Amino acid sequence: MPIGKSDIGKSMDRGPRDFKTHIVDKEGNVMLIAEKNVITTHPLNSIKNVARLMKKHDFRRIPVTDAGTNRLEGMAVAVDILDFLGGGEKYNIILKDYDGNFLSAINCPINKIMNPNHPFLDKKASIDDIIEIIIEKGTSAIPIIENHEMKEVIAIVTERDVLPVADKFGFSIRETMREKCITSSPGMMISDVSKIMVRNRLRRLPVISEDELKGVVTVFDVLNFLGYGEFKGINAEEVLTNTRVKEIMERKIITVGPDQDLALVSRLVKETGIGGFPVVEDSKILGIITTSDVIRKIYKE
Repeated sequence: MPIGKSDIGKSMDRGPRDFKTHIVDKEGNVMLIAEKNVITTHPLNSIKNVARLMKKHDFRRIPVTDAGTNRLEGMAVAVDILDFLGGGEKYNIILKDYDGNFLSAINCPINKIMNPNHPFLDKKASIDDIIEIIIEKGTSAIPIIENHEMKEVIAIVTERDVLPVADKFGFSIRETMREKCITSSPGMMISDVSKIMVRNRLRRLPVISEDELKGVVTVFDVLNFLGYGEFKGINAEEVLTNTRVKEIMERKIITVGPDQDLALVSRLVKETGIGGFPVVEDSKILGIITTSDVIRKIYKE
């Protein structure tokens, strides 16, 4: 029987180090794990509306397709919207093309800031192809197309679709986590944190004070603070410059211990929908562990 979405986690019962081989043995059409009901947007939809769409569906990435043919044109990414709203170089679009008129700029089409070269795969691709792109390209969502000529989007696969789940992997969180993680302080301005996220393509930053973890701030926290496009005469850059991280960070956070089995992270991702967790020992942060780290460790070992 081919491996399907529900079988990915079950296959881990055979042992973590057999998992990759098991996937290859059962390799087949990527459509077995793909989400068929794809939320897309069109190139001329406004940045404001796309931001609202992301909030409604809790997505970080939305394929941009031609309204008539459903041809893939690019990918709208939450961190690029943050970039546009004052976090990075895309903010120059507001200054250059809209004379600094922020309210006009947020109504400009998403194709102004979308990524036109986002990775995609044909429906005949394998699960291994998906895993390779996730690991090598660092993307968390890959559109699946009908064929390379028409590029009609028919499905999407995310890193959570290939995330293995088991009672035990046999690897500790300590040997998988990223020790040198970029952090913020509670007093840092949101504008500075936004620039860090955009520059490093990070979704979240642990918030540290006196070597202790105080919270986590994410791209969605900043976008939520800005109202996902619900702007009424405000200047996003000015607001971000005058507001500190402590006012928007999440204080009730889930942490993991360095010596716990890596399988705990997968289960927490499935249970909470959160994609990353600070690694803490004796109230001090040692690093951070994410969905991408788990996938890289399990499939590369």
